[in-house]
Amino acid sequence: MQMIREKMDLVKASGALAVAMDVDAAGLPFLKKFVPPAGSKSVEEMKEIIALTDVPFIVKGIMSVKGAVKAAHAAIVVSNHGGRVLDQSPATAEVLPEIAAAVGGKVKIFVDGGIRTGVDVFKALALGADAVLIARPFVNAVYGGGKEGVRCLVDKLGAELKDTMEMCGAATLREITGEMIRR
Repeated sequence: MQMIREKMDLVKASGALAVAMDVDAAGLPFLKKFVPPAGSKSVEEMKEIIALTDVPFIVKGIMSVKGAVKAAHAAIVVSNHGGRVLDQSPATAEVLPEIAAAVGGKVKIFVDGGIRTGVDVFKALALGADAVLIARPFVNAVYGGGKEGVRCLVDKLGAELKDTMEMCGAATLREITGEMIRR
């Protein structure tokens, strides 16, 4: 716990807007010998860690209602670590609706994994996410085109989302509902 305290002190000193803990990578071989151990934490351990910071706390790696309920004292990221941890892991879109039904409105729900287009963003919001995380396409954009690559990707995603919203009758993000997509 001392090491975690030290890391939280670094978070405070950095002026970070939030802090996140990845709990979905426990099965990665290189993490098995980490000190402190990586991966799953009990509810009590998580509450103890969260109490060490004054900024919003996000738990990444939630893939079940049970996990979402256990993590409901923080914001959550529905994520299967890109499916790389457990080969037959379901897609985040498969579990998102039931997680949103269980804890939506009580905690902020982010979703990660497989979001590549503005249509994907629309679907994730319709399935119950408050927001989406898009990492890999941005990594590719940065390395492929720097600032201009990122601007192109943001413009592309925004245009696709806007077009999808118009076609589905949603004037604002808040108006996107599950009835607008076929499940």
